[in-house]
Amino acid sequence: MTARGLYTLLFGALMLVVALSVGSAGAMLMGGAALIAWALSLACTVLAALLCRMEQQVEGAKAERGGSCRYTFSARLPLPLPLAPLSLRVCLPSGRQSEYSLPLRLMGETVSDNAFPCPHVGVYAVGAMRVRFGDCFGLFSVSRRVRAPLASVMVVPRCVKTAPLRFSPGEGETGAAQRAQADRTTPEDVRAWQEGDDLKRVHWKLSMRRQTLMVRTYETPQRPDALILLDCGAPGVPDALRPAAIDALCECCAGVLSSLLSDGHIARLPLSGDVPRELSGQESHALPAMLEALSQERFTREEDFSRVLLLASRRMRRTGSTVILTTRLTPMIADAAIALSRMGPHTRFTLVSPGEPEGEQAQLLHLLLVSGVETTHISLRG
Repeated sequence: MTARGLYTLLFGALMLVVALSVGSAGAMLMGGAALIAWALSLACTVLAALLCRMEQQVEGAKAERGGSCRYTFSARLPLPLPLAPLSLRVCLPSGRQSEYSLPLRLMGETVSDNAFPCPHVGVYAVGAMRVRFGDCFGLFSVSRRVRAPLASVMVVPRCVKTAPLRFSPGEGETGAAQRAQADRTTPEDVRAWQEGDDLKRVHWKLSMRRQTLMVRTYETPQRPDALILLDCGAPGVPDALRPAAIDALCECCAGVLSSLLSDGHIARLPLSGDVPRELSGQESHALPAMLEALSQERFTREEDFSRVLLLASRRMRRTGSTVILTTRLTPMIADAAIALSRMGPHTRFTLVSPGEPEGEQAQLLHLLLVSGVETTHISLRG
């Protein structure tokens, strides 16, 4: 019962007492009308809450960030009951909740069709949680939970355009790295001996014929893999910018994956979130599964990202290009990124942060740049 309903009940009772006390027909009429309205309102509200059949559905379980999902809610009344518009408590595909008002037909089915925007990457429960019924006089209000389950909507990141990645097939690497990768079973050519060459590579028979030391050269295998290292920890930005930071990380990662797979490169995406896993592919058909995996990441772990980078060092032998995406840049992360780049692969470091880098971050980005690491920066907007 609302405050108005209480006042109506008190007014009706008071008018009846006055009518019986002084014998006033007018007071009797007003008191009776108030009590009848009160009783009818109570009956209509309770019947509506008990008899109303509600259904809800979301067309499609996936949407691209910036798009929308279509939500349909229907309510059916079997009796002609005069009711106020329904008040719906609806979960939106942005993680928020909102109140919606839905006018009901006097009898029959009422259908509401809505297009909800999907502003952020993630997996969201969409639909009405509770419905509040009220009479047309505003005397009573009854809340009821919607039995139909909430629908799950996956908002996948867009594939933003990124600069093509460069691969390191062995050129420009240290002599130790080249020797480690050389295929000893496949001689490629011979050349004159140079200081520092391994004596095991000397072609002795040819050297005796030519009267000068000649050494064998071997094929250096190509590095076909591209490794994308995404920081799945809690973004190092203010809470108000957290959704925007996750969107920027996921969409930059999606753009890199799309570029690699469209060119036929092997893309590997290890995710170190709450449920560690790794996805890989070489064709464009592998992209949807990777985008879904990005959407399912919660970005809540507190693990130091530099440890993730150091664990990736064992994979550098077959990695031709490495992409690092993070919202945090510390000396330990910078040192780990430089160490990975010195193992041979071309390395791109992408920092997502509010505004332009300043102070220590600016110095560390410059250190990465002079160390041969390609650096990019994405500035967040509130």
